[in-house]
Amino acid sequence: MTTRQYSSRSQQSTLTSAITSGANTMTVVSGTGLLGGVTIPAGRTFTLVIDVDTALEEIVDATAVSTNTFTITRAIDGSSAQAHSAGAVVRHMAIGRDYRDANLHTQASASYNDGGGNAQSLHGIASGEGDVVGTLKTQTLTNKTLTAPTISDPVFTGTPTAPSVIVFEGTTNDPYETTLTVTEPTQDNTITLPDTTGTVVIATATQTLTNKTLTSPTISGSPVITGLSSAGMVASSATPKDYVDAILGSATAAATSAASAATSAASAATSATSAANSATASATSASAAATSATSAATSATSAAASATAAATSATSAAASATAAATSEANAATSASSALTSANSASTSAASALTSANSAATSASTMAASVAAAATSAASAAASATAAATSASSAATSASSALTSANSAAVSAASAAAAVAASFDAKGDLLVGTGAQAFDQLTVAATNGYVLSVNSATATGLEWSPANAGDITGVTAGTGLSGGGTSGTVTLNLADTAVTAGSYTYTSLTVDAQGRLTAASNGVAPVTSVSAGSGISVTGTTTPTVAIDSTVATLTGSQTLTNKTLTSPTINGAFTNSVNEIIARGFEEDVNVVASAATGTINFDVATASIWYYTSNATANHTLNFRYSSGATLSSKLAVGDAITLVWMNTNGTTAYYPSTIQIDGSTVTPKVPAAITAGNASAIDAYSFTIIKTAATPTYTVLETQTKFA
Repeated sequence: MTTRQYSSRSQQSTLTSAITSGANTMTVVSGTGLLGGVTIPAGRTFTLVIDVDTALEEIVDATAVSTNTFTITRAIDGSSAQAHSAGAVVRHMAIGRDYRDANLHTQASASYNDGGGNAQSLHGIASGEGDVVGTLKTQTLTNKTLTAPTISDPVFTGTPTAPSVIVFEGTTNDPYETTLTVTEPTQDNTITLPDTTGTVVIATATQTLTNKTLTSPTISGSPVITGLSSAGMVASSATPKDYVDAILGSATAAATSAASAATSAASAATSATSAANSATASATSASAAATSATSAATSATSAAASATAAATSATSAAASATAAATSEANAATSASSALTSANSASTSAASALTSANSAATSASTMAASVAAAATSAASAAASATAAATSASSAATSASSALTSANSAAVSAASAAAAVAASFDAKGDLLVGTGAQAFDQLTVAATNGYVLSVNSATATGLEWSPANAGDITGVTAGTGLSGGGTSGTVTLNLADTAVTAGSYTYTSLTVDAQGRLTAASNGVAPVTSVSAGSGISVTGTTTPTVAIDSTVATLTGSQTLTNKTLTSPTINGAFTNSVNEIIARGFEEDVNVVASAATGTINFDVATASIWYYTSNATANHTLNFRYSSGATLSSKLAVGDAITLVWMNTNGTTAYYPSTIQIDGSTVTPKVPAAITAGNASAIDAYSFTIIKTAATPTYTVLETQTKFA
C-alpha cells in the first residue's frame, strides 16, 4: 500500500487553467498553501479533491509537485475523471479510503484486504494482545504452546512461588504427570548424566543397587546383609567378616560343624547304598540265601534313608547357622534354630547307626546262611561278606555324623546363649568393643537423649541430652539499639524525632514499624455549621448542608426567569417542542447527502432543517417529513406551532421533483404560488415548506415554494 502524506494546515486553492478528463497534471494558484508545509517524496501521494461538493467532484492523488504544478493520478476511490474549468476549487481532504484503510487495519488479525483486492501486511496489533514476536528479538513468551520445537542450551528460571519445572505427560493424556523440578540454587551447580542406559536412583524409593561401591556409608534402620558367611567372604571383605564373627562368636563354628556332619552323613548314605547293592548281588547269586539277603537289603536301605535324613538335618543345621550369621538382630533366633536342627541331625544319625547295626546283624546272619550253603553258593558267601563289610563301614560313618552333629549342637547352643545373654531390656544395643568382641549398651533412661560418640567409654558410644544450640550474637534491627555477641545482651527502643509531651488535635506520622516519627498540634475541629444566604443546614451532630431552591445549579433542571445570558454556548439538540427547534436556527444544520433523489425520502427534522442531495435525481420522489425514526413530527408540534424546512434537489439534463408530500407517512397537499409539476434541468431546485399545525387530530397547513438555482 502506497504511503500517503497529510497536512493539518493545507489551504484551499483553485485551478489557474482548465484541465481535460485525460490530463495528468494541473496547476493551482498556490501549491505551497495547498501542501500546507508537507512535501511529496518519491513513492508517496497527497490526496486532493477538485470541484468539491459539485456534480463534477473528482478525487486525485498527487504524486509529485513542481512549485504550483502537480502530477496527478485521476479518478481515485470510485470517483470518475472529469473536465474541470479554471477557478475550480482544489482542496486537500480525508476521503473514504483513509477511514476504510484504518478500519481494516484495526480489525485485521494477520493480513488484510485493502478493499482493492490487495492483501496488506499487518504492522500493528490490537490493544491488550501483547507485542508482535520478532525472530531476532529477545522476548519472553507467556501461555504459548511450542509444537515439536528444537530448543538449544535452555536455561530454566523460576521463584519459590513459581518454580522452574519440566512436566512429562507420558504417552497417555491423563491426570497423572511426572514433574522434574529443582531446589532454589545458592551457587552454580552441574549435574552430569552418564553415557549409559539405566534407571535413576531415587532417595526414598525401594531399589536394588548392582555393582555399586559405598564409601564410608551410614546405614540406619534394620538392614539385612547377605553373603557374610565364611564361605562368602574374600580377602577384600575381611573387615565386615571380622565384625560379624565378633558379633556371632561360635555360631560360625556351629555352621562349620553342621556342614561336617552333613558330609559325614552323606558318606554314610553312600556306604549304605553300596551295602544294599552288594546284598542284592548276593541275593542274585544265591537263591538259597534270598530271604536273608532281602532282609539285609531292606535293612541297608533303611540305613540309607536314615543317613539321608541325617544329611538333610545337618544341612538344615548349616543353613540355620548361616542364617545366624546374616543379621546381628536375628542371631539368637538363628542360633536356636541351628541347635534344634543339630539335635535333629544327632537323632537322625543315631537312627542311621541303629539301621546300620541292623544291617550288619542281618549281613552276619546272611553270612552264616551262606556258609551253610557254601557248597551250592560260594559266590553268594563272598558277596554277603562284602555286604557285611559295607554295612559296618556305614555304621562307622553314621557314628562320625552323630559326633559332628553333637558338636554343632553344642556350638550353636553356645552362640545362642552368648547373644541372648547380651539383651535384658527393651532398646538395648549390641556394640563392638574390639576385634571379635562386643558389649551391651543399655537404652537411655531419659526420653529425648541421643546417641553420641565418646571414645572414653568402653563401647565408644554414650547416651547424652540433645544439644539445643547457643545464640552467638544479637543484632539490633530497625527501631532498636544495642545488641552484642557475648554475655548478657540488651536491646533498647531507639529514640525518634517526636518530643515527649501532650498534643491537642494531634497530627501523627507512623512508620512501617508502628513507631511515631512525627507529631504536632492540629486545628480545632468544626463544632457547628450556620446557614448563609441560599444555604440550608439540617442536623447537629452530623449536619447536612444543601443549596436551597433559590440557587441555580449546574446539573439541576430549573427554569430561569429574567436572566441575561452573555455570549452563551448552547450545546445539544432541542427535543421538547418546535420552539426549541426554531432556536437552532441561530446556526442551521444542513444534511448534505451524496445520493440521487428517488423513491421515498424520510426528511428527519431532528437531523437538520435543510436537506441537500448532491447527485442528480433519477426519478420523481416522495418527501416524508418526520421528527426522527423513533418520533413523529406531530409529537413535537403543538397546535399553533410552525416550522420551516428546505429541500434541495440536484437535477441533471432530465429534471425531477418531489411529486408527493407526506407528514409522518400521511399525504398532504401543500398550498403553492403556482402549480409545481416538474423540476428544472441542470439546476438545483430549492423547495421551502412551512408546516403549520392547526389541529390536534393532527391537521396541517403546508406552504410550498420552488426556486431554481443554476
